[in-house]
Amino acid sequence: MKKQLLSISMLALLLSGGPAYASASTNAQVQGEPKISMEQQKQEQQFTKYYYLTPGQLSPKEAIYLKKGQELRINPRGSFANYTVYHAENKQIWSGTTGIIIKADADGYRYVQFQAPYSYEDQNVIVATFTIQ
Repeated sequence: MKKQLLSISMLALLLSGGPAYASASTNAQVQGEPKISMEQQKQEQQFTKYYYLTPGQLSPKEAIYLKKGQELRINPRGSFANYTVYHAENKQIWSGTTGIIIKADADGYRYVQFQAPYSYEDQNVIVATFTIQ
């Protein structure tokens, strides 16, 4: 029953179509957090995506535009977060299960795609945080 409720709530999150990008709040600061200048806040974008995959299923490719010199940080969390990052020409840049930082060597899109393992019997929930600096 708990798994069904979790499944339904994760599906509702996916279907809600929340914004792909969330900007840093300029007026809220957590105590003990280092102060970040307005220029640094404008340069950093962070957003979180939720992937709910059946065994063996691939997520749609997530297109992320980077300007030359920008860094893309990917921090996946979940039962098994295997993913691949592709260059604009659809060439594989990296594949694995741990967090990664990718620096753009030219302007263009990078694509991120997650895959659930075939060995799992249950649904695979992956929460990925993307940060662009």
